[in-house]
Amino acid sequence: MACNLVQNGEFNKVVSVGGGLHHAKKSYGEGFCLYNDVAFCALYLIREFALDRILILDTDAHAGNGTAEYFYGEPKVLLIDIHQDPNTIYPGTGFVHQIGEGEGKGFTVNIPMPVGAGNDSYELVFNSIVSPITREFQPQIIIRNGGSDPHLHDDLTDLGLSVKGFRMIGERVRELSTLCGGRVIDLIASGYNRQILPYAWLALTSGLMGINMQVEEPEQIPQQYVTDSVYLETEKVVNEVKDNLKEYWMCLR
Repeated sequence: MACNLVQNGEFNKVVSVGGGLHHAKKSYGEGFCLYNDVAFCALYLIREFALDRILILDTDAHAGNGTAEYFYGEPKVLLIDIHQDPNTIYPGTGFVHQIGEGEGKGFTVNIPMPVGAGNDSYELVFNSIVSPITREFQPQIIIRNGGSDPHLHDDLTDLGLSVKGFRMIGERVRELSTLCGGRVIDLIASGYNRQILPYAWLALTSGLMGINMQVEEPEQIPQQYVTDSVYLETEKVVNEVKDNLKEYWMCLR
C-alpha cells in the first residue's frame, strides 16, 4: 500500500507501506534484499527535491548495512539504526564505533540492543538518543523501515519487543514527525513468524497514523519478557553511544 509522495510539486504528509530492503548494496543484493529501496528513497529526495536533512530510522532487528554504506560519508542523511547486538546476528555489523566517515562522521548512529531487550529498553533508547538527536538535526522528512522481527516470538531474532512496543515505535515516529510537518515515509518490512507479523505491523502503523485501536498480543508473553531483564545492559549501550557521538551532537553532552 502506498500513497503519493508529491502532488503539484509539493510534499504531502504521507505513509508508504512496503519495501524496506536495507541490506542490498550498490551493485549486488544481500540478505533477502535484491535492491535497497530505503537508500533509493533518500537519494530520490536529495536529487529531485534538493533535501539536505533526511532522517532514516531503521528499527529492523538486523543492522541496515547496505543503507549505511550508501550514506556513510553523507551529512545530508542521518541514519539512526536500532538493531540486535551484531555479535549475535546477521549481518555482523552496526557497532557503536561505526559512526560514519569524512563529512558524514557522526551521521551514522548505531544502537546495538542486548539480546532480550524489550519495551523499556526501546523507550530508553528513544528518550536518550533517538528523540534528542532528531530534534537537533531538524529533519525535513523521516524515512522509517523495519517490521516485526524485533518481536519476542520472532523465529530468526532474539529481541523482546511486544506488540505494545511496536505501537510505541509508531507513536514516537509520529511525535517526531511534527518537526517536519508530519512528513513520513514508512517502508514496513521484515518479520519471520507469520502468526506475529500482522499484529506487529498493525500496531506499528496504527501508532504512526494516530489510530486509536487496541491490538492484542497474539501469543502469551513468557515470564522472562514480562519485565525487561536487560535494561541495565541497554543503559550501558546508551552511554557508549553518547560517548562516541557527543563530539558531533550537543544534545549528547
